[in-house]
Amino acid sequence: MRGLGAVAALLAVLTPPTPAALPAEDCLVQVPAGARCGRLEVPENRDAPATRTITIPYVVVPAREAAAKKPPLVFMGGGPGSGTIQLAYFFAGLAPDRDVVLVEQRGGDRATPDLDCEEADKRFADMFTRTEDPYAEANTVAAAMRTCLDDFRRSGGDPRGYTARAAALDLRDLRVALGYPHWSLYGLSWSTGVMAQLATLDPAGVDAVVLDSFSPPSVDFAQNGYDGLRTSLGPDAYADLVKAAAQLDAHPQAVPGHNPVTNESRTYRLTGDDLVTLVHSAAYEVDLLPILPLLLHQLAEGRYGALNTLVAVGIGELVSHNLGQYWLMQCQDEVPYRTAGARHARPVIAWLAADDVVCGQLGLLRSPAATREPVHFTQPTLVLAGAQDPITPAQTAQSASAGLPHRQFVEFAGIGHAVVLSSRCGRTVVTAWLDQPGRSLEQCQHEPPYQVVRPIDLHLTSRLAATAAGATDGRYLPIVPAALFVLLVVGWILGWIVHAIVRRRVRLWNVLPPVLGLLFLGSFGALLWSEYDVLPARLLLGVPHLAPWTGVLLLAALPWWVKARSWWSAGAGVIWLTGLAWFTVVVVLPS
Repeated sequence: MRGLGAVAALLAVLTPPTPAALPAEDCLVQVPAGARCGRLEVPENRDAPATRTITIPYVVVPAREAAAKKPPLVFMGGGPGSGTIQLAYFFAGLAPDRDVVLVEQRGGDRATPDLDCEEADKRFADMFTRTEDPYAEANTVAAAMRTCLDDFRRSGGDPRGYTARAAALDLRDLRVALGYPHWSLYGLSWSTGVMAQLATLDPAGVDAVVLDSFSPPSVDFAQNGYDGLRTSLGPDAYADLVKAAAQLDAHPQAVPGHNPVTNESRTYRLTGDDLVTLVHSAAYEVDLLPILPLLLHQLAEGRYGALNTLVAVGIGELVSHNLGQYWLMQCQDEVPYRTAGARHARPVIAWLAADDVVCGQLGLLRSPAATREPVHFTQPTLVLAGAQDPITPAQTAQSASAGLPHRQFVEFAGIGHAVVLSSRCGRTVVTAWLDQPGRSLEQCQHEPPYQVVRPIDLHLTSRLAATAAGATDGRYLPIVPAALFVLLVVGWILGWIVHAIVRRRVRLWNVLPPVLGLLFLGSFGALLWSEYDVLPARLLLGVPHLAPWTGVLLLAALPWWVKARSWWSAGAGVIWLTGLAWFTVVVVLPS
């Protein structure tokens, strides 16, 4: 039997896989016109190639500028556990003179098998409903993952096949199957490690490498997370975070929300560790970076209204990728190399704690090698780093890539994770560099793309954002007064117009309140839109300073009800006063 296994292994190497072409309707996502979709079959466990095969979807977008066609560009998403092919339009625009190949990760949401474990996802989101230590809370997540892993094994699956090295070999096989003699690589976050391995494993097939938000395999990933949180926030905001976390440890806060996996209502009870975790997740969103210092200052002063925003954004981010695939890969590639200091840091980033607990109970931890060597390959390499990256800090990326002989490093101020997705300047740099890899770059202006929000920039109230967030979660009662007021104003205006047309009598006095109401809605809406147009995230903390003063228009209509004496005016007056009270509480009063 061992001889048969050796023959199968030899055949697997000598016979490259043939990708299966798919009709456009089976592309799984919308793709640009002319794109080709396919599925690649590869061994599940490359160290035991006689075992079953798995299927990996990919998309090829042909070059739009065929006359100047350059080697193809291949991209794989980060995570592990994030999707890839949904970015076909984006990357096709980034490199119009190349075929662009986008490849899903083995075990991802669109691959077969799909390693997602919905019960573990649900329990992971529910960790924030309890106030225990995150290491204790993660035991329920680990139990769910064990059940999913047992089911996976019973179905014939081999979890040992899900590693970054296997993903790199998938890409090598796809290049051969598609007939490309060589191509350029684009790695993002976790997949930078995949691309670094591929550049070493397939040197003749790789002519250039872009490492965006470089996650060096030789560096402690968990320690990177804690270091990245400090550097992304800066000393003052980080001090506010530590202070607010200590206060929440002493007095946990209950925040209404919903589990993003099941959409069921939840009451989250936030401790200091939970706050640190949610802030770390929010820091992935470049639009939130300018408001985080002010938000943390508010929390440090005991004003907890913005916790609604953190719950909605942070927990959604935490479960936005395939956690089953993530843990199978991290348990084998990364968690065994974590240092004791990163494992027991305080305050705790809960998802890093969950990694330790889940991996410790799945039985997948490999015995780590003595050391992990820095990446080393000779192709021209562009390394992109965001100065406020919370998980792959720029300083670490710079030092870990310093040994590459043909490397160019560019750091972008004010940008966090995933430079190409967050920075227009970053996209300009990538496009110029890909045009001639290794060229001397003319730097575009990459100062921070925003101004950090200060207390004087807004009338600080988080109730409006919290009310809107509640409505999206199905809690409609808080918006009923506002909805009734809008219906009253619009209905009154329309009724008056109909009355004027039918009876041809116009009494301007009777239309004074709805006209004032319409002016109020228009001016208040215009002020909110102007703020949204500058930076939508600002509305999570407050409204423009003039916004509360639009309420004067509502007050100006009150004398009308002194003269009006009818059941209609009484009912309308109640709705009007209720709307005025709602506006006062939600918008005017600071929170």
